[in-house]
Amino acid sequence: MKAKECQSVVEPTDSILLPKAFIIEKKVVECTRIVSLWIAPLEKNECTFNPGQFLMVYVFGVGEVALSIADNGGDQEKYLLTVRSVGSVTRVIEHAKEGDILGVRGPFGNGWPIQEASTKDILLIAGGIGLPPLWSTIPFFVQNRSCYGRISLLYGVRTPQDILYKDKLETLSNGKDISVKIAVELATARTWNGHIGNVLNLISHAQFSPPSTIVFVCGPEPMMRFCAYTLLKYGIAKENIYFSMERNMQCAIGSCGHCQFGPLFLCKNGPVFSYQTIEPFLHIAEI
Repeated sequence: MKAKECQSVVEPTDSILLPKAFIIEKKVVECTRIVSLWIAPLEKNECTFNPGQFLMVYVFGVGEVALSIADNGGDQEKYLLTVRSVGSVTRVIEHAKEGDILGVRGPFGNGWPIQEASTKDILLIAGGIGLPPLWSTIPFFVQNRSCYGRISLLYGVRTPQDILYKDKLETLSNGKDISVKIAVELATARTWNGHIGNVLNLISHAQFSPPSTIVFVCGPEPMMRFCAYTLLKYGIAKENIYFSMERNMQCAIGSCGHCQFGPLFLCKNGPVFSYQTIEPFLHIAEI
């Protein structure tokens, strides 16, 4: 059976060096030290991107940080960013107010291979703050649902309070397009009525055919490595497992070398790589 032609993703054409002014239109506190921001350009400009790409967000007088794009609202007039406060720049962003101005460069990076995954079963596996980079694929998959097989989102967090996008996840769970399963590590039957344990335990509850399955994974690096080991045992090929990697990106164009990963630059060649490509470098200390 011939698959329908999927809608293509628009390639961004904006300057990669000059930050543009964006205003924070809406701020949502997701949980402790994590906030979500809807930001929009002050000058009329389409907010297009490939799911899995990132922005360089500049806080005036403080510095710049790479943040994954989670959504553009469907109207291509704004970006959704979710930020965990872990350093000087993200601490300022955590306490920013609606109406504040940020500098933005991008989008950058290659993004998830959503076109290549056409007709395949899809597993989206997220750990903690790894949900936003994967969430960027959700609107595309829903809009082009007939182009894909079974789609499952498996999401793991430490406590029920750490769950991001609670309303969005509930809406998605109530639909028929994507199966959603959430695992909580530190919980009891009194505090959580879903799966208790590691996100990897959810793989056995998902419906997929290993020979024709593509997997997108984002989360802490140890979690992603063990996820790959588990998926290989299920018979999923190394070239069909994709990681979104995180390093200290500073220039976003492969010039500064801060995000070098073996012979690769995460900002320029990634941040999405197949497990087959990066497996040799995952076990090298301090790489």
